[in-house]
Order: sequence, then C-alpha cells, then structure tokens
Amino acid sequence: MTSSRNTDLPNELFPGRPDYVGPTKGYFALLHHEVLFEKSHDVTERVAYVKRDKLKHEVPIRLHNMLYLPFMTDALYADYQAKLAPLDADYEAKRAPLYADYQAKRATLDAYILAFIRQHIPDCAWNGKELVFPEAK
Repeated sequence: MTSSRNTDLPNELFPGRPDYVGPTKGYFALLHHEVLFEKSHDVTERVAYVKRDKLKHEVPIRLHNMLYLPFMTDALYADYQAKLAPLDADYEAKRAPLYADYQAKRATLDAYILAFIRQHIPDCAWNGKELVFPEAK
C-alpha cells in the first residue's frame, strides 16, 4: 500500500498509520468495514481494537484506510435529532397507556404463575424479585 501523504508533514489524517497526531474525536471514514463514515469519541480505541482483535491479514488494510474527516460537523445529525424529537415524543405518548395496560395484565399473570409455582414448589426460593441462593461455604 502506498501513501499519497507528504511524509514531511505531520500525520493529521490517518489514525491507523504511524505517528498520527490528528484529532481523536470527530468523524472518521472506514473505521468498520461496512460503514463509510461515523463519529468516534476516541479513534485510538478503535485502532487499538483492530490491532488486537481483528484477523491478522485484515489489520494492515483496515489501518491503512482509516481517515479523519476534518470537514464533517454535527449539523446533519443535529438536524435529524431535531426532526426526530417530536416523533419520539408522540411515540412515547401513545406507547405509555399501552405499556401500562400490559403491566397491569402482567401483574395478574405473575400472581397466577407464582401461585402455581408455590403449589408445586412450596419451598420455592423466589423472594418476589429473584431467586435467593444460600451463601457459599
């Protein structure tokens, strides 16, 4: 693999290559093989993960192709979030009564099931939330 980068300049674009001095947060291309670009909170974590956990024959290609995208901003995502917020609020408002109804019916079912269990396992170790285990000796 060849580099189109002038090696007299500091490496501010290629986090997977030696002597990277660019940002560790921001948008990066090709951190994962199936994603063109994404936001990273710490690209050094991804580089370390690739070196440590990816197939050895994949590591050089993965590292060579990682690229910092200095022109990316959060504006696109912020716009998406702003437009999504009212949809999420509407969804939650419509979901709340449905979930409350489910919880009420589930409580009735839970009581029935617990009675059935206690009929067949009188010394059941269920305390109302979880199985209770004796302390290890």
